[in-house]
Amino acid sequence: MNYNLTILKSLSSLSGPYSDNQEILRAYLQLAPAYLLLDGSHKTDPETGVSQWAMGFDRIMDVLAALHASSQLELLTVEAVRNALAECWSSSESISPTTVVQEKIKALAGRLRRLMDDPEASRLCFRSQPMDLDFLH
Repeated sequence: MNYNLTILKSLSSLSGPYSDNQEILRAYLQLAPAYLLLDGSHKTDPETGVSQWAMGFDRIMDVLAALHASSQLELLTVEAVRNALAECWSSSESISPTTVVQEKIKALAGRLRRLMDDPEASRLCFRSQPMDLDFLH
């Protein structure tokens, strides 16, 4: 399995603007935890598998940043990112090297944080809806 290649193929095959395909993006976000476990358990080089997974997730975050910049990012999509990262975080203990996995998840959560109404606020919101990122503790 390779989340990065899956995302590359998916993004290149989407018809129409990304704003019309957020449901598909959410489906790929739901698959992120399973891909992390599969890519992270790569027998010959787990660290490369984790890096490929993170690259795929980063590609989705690039699309979401563009949607956010044009005010087209949907709350459901932001919630899907948050849920995917929370699931990945909870399963990160079972993937070695754990610190590498957790650092990549923290970096992705940082990108999510920048999409919030006020990224520096102690209580994060997206379009005035509370968004909890406490799973990182």
